[in-house]
Amino acid sequence: MYLIKKCIILSLLIFININLAYSQSIELRESLKNTKTSYKDGKLKEAINYAKEAIKFSKNDFGINHYYTATLIENLGIIQYELSMYEDAKDSFVEVLNIRKTSLNEDHIDIAESLNYIALTNRKLYQYDDAISYHNEALLLMSRSITKSNPHAMNEKNRKGAIFRASALHTKALIEIKNRNTSDAIGLLLTSSKIFYNTLGKDKTQLIESYEDLIKLALSINDEELANKTKQKLKNLENRI
Repeated sequence: MYLIKKCIILSLLIFININLAYSQSIELRESLKNTKTSYKDGKLKEAINYAKEAIKFSKNDFGINHYYTATLIENLGIIQYELSMYEDAKDSFVEVLNIRKTSLNEDHIDIAESLNYIALTNRKLYQYDDAISYHNEALLLMSRSITKSNPHAMNEKNRKGAIFRASALHTKALIEIKNRNTSDAIGLLLTSSKIFYNTLGKDKTQLIESYEDLIKLALSINDEELANKTKQKLKNLENRI
């Protein structure tokens, strides 16, 4: 699904620019450039190899528990996620979480980001209970972080918090589908898609997934009106991407 919209390209480019300025070795800079080029060309397996290479050099340059190293591992995890390598992606995201918990303030938004990625990966692995646990931890962290924020940081944190909440609602919907609680699942998917619609930036992947699950659910109960209405929303969205 993530191949439809390559969600890491912006963050990857930004991170590469940062490291070109601060990295200590030519090898790291070259690995970053090669990761970027392979990713842009759609050669994701090559991008994984270069990303792993960059992580190795980052560990040498900055250390295993450094913020830059964690960000590179997170980028690797997202590429693995795009290739449906969910177990590997989960391992990467857990490693990122462990680094960030030791190197950042306990209520740092990047820790919540890692928790959400793990939750999404657990969802893909149909480990819904684990997914909800990570969703809840991310939401609790965001609640604490927003409470402590200055007014200038509030808007972005509120937006991120809303996205994490929508992700959790989507996972809860899948649990309700599994438990055959159709009406509850429809309500959760409608709410999550509405939040995604209002808060997501350029990457609409999670909104698309929410619409697709809502369409499948509507068709399963022969609700043609809901299915057609959601299909139209999905078509309009994809035309704008």
